[in-house]
Amino acid sequence: MPIAPENPVYDIVNQVADEQREEYFASGWWHSIDLGNGIVTPGAHKLGELQENFARFNLPADLTGKRVLDIGCWDGFYSFEAERRGAEVVAMDCWQPEKFFIAHEALNSRIQFHELSVYEVTPQRLGTFDIVFFLGVLYHLRHPLLALERVCAVTREFALLESHVIDNARDTTYPNMEFYEWDELGGQYDNWWGPNSACMLQMTRAAGFARVEALRPQLSRNVLKAYRRWADWPAEAQSSLHLRAATNAIHFQPQTPVSGRHAFLALWVDGLPAEVTREQLRVEIGGYGCAPYFAGPSLKADGTLDCVQVNVPVPPGLSAGTTPVRLCFGNQTSNEVSAQLVTGSEW
Repeated sequence: MPIAPENPVYDIVNQVADEQREEYFASGWWHSIDLGNGIVTPGAHKLGELQENFARFNLPADLTGKRVLDIGCWDGFYSFEAERRGAEVVAMDCWQPEKFFIAHEALNSRIQFHELSVYEVTPQRLGTFDIVFFLGVLYHLRHPLLALERVCAVTREFALLESHVIDNARDTTYPNMEFYEWDELGGQYDNWWGPNSACMLQMTRAAGFARVEALRPQLSRNVLKAYRRWADWPAEAQSSLHLRAATNAIHFQPQTPVSGRHAFLALWVDGLPAEVTREQLRVEIGGYGCAPYFAGPSLKADGTLDCVQVNVPVPPGLSAGTTPVRLCFGNQTSNEVSAQLVTGSEW
């Protein structure tokens, strides 16, 4: 028999899940959707609740010209709301949600639907998107970090991520995540993981997003807004840093894989203090922000400082070929150099 975690928060989570299931089975609708002419579908999640959730995303009222992907769309409230605001929307789920197609027809929607797993999401298959919704999916996945990498690879501006979290169930000082072998969470066999908010945030950055902010931290749920670019790149920067080259960080050759386990660049920089830390640096590769995982002095044969070496992961979603690289330290920026990215098949 599965053993439920001993914490009152699970009693609340499981009770809410039971109530939602009862409403869902009674109506067949997960989302309440306004179909017009006074018709609102009787979803387990009410229209006011969903509208409030959408408002917290702080999206423009007019999304004309934006391309949006909704991963795990279910009945499609978030897809249809983005389309109502003018976006070109692609929706997907790992099954054929019947109620989505009912609403799609009733709304005369032009949304494209794909039956896909999140692990199948690639720029080659779907293209890229200004905004990606990844709501209520993460904790259902056996491979959450891989899924976040897939999400990052197709995101141009930012993604909105929502998940169950365990902030009232475990120590939140350090990032950690629970594993559910059976139906410990909400009585569902497809709930696999419960991260705390710190873990969810750090995993999102590790997947390739430059920066992440929490929009709705709660004891058992959190919503993150994850951006591909830095917010504070100096508009009128002092170009006082000299970036010599960007090479493969494994064997220091001029080519580096764009994907794979060892997709890292080494940057060789003049003008940085020897004691600079990785937290003080921001790097852009192919226009996407990425956080260094190493910064340290590179010494000459006589032991004196030659330059500073900065190692960074190649951000997801870049194509093979020549891509620009630059670096920022405070209000100082470097020149731009090119890195030659390859497919990474050798790795």
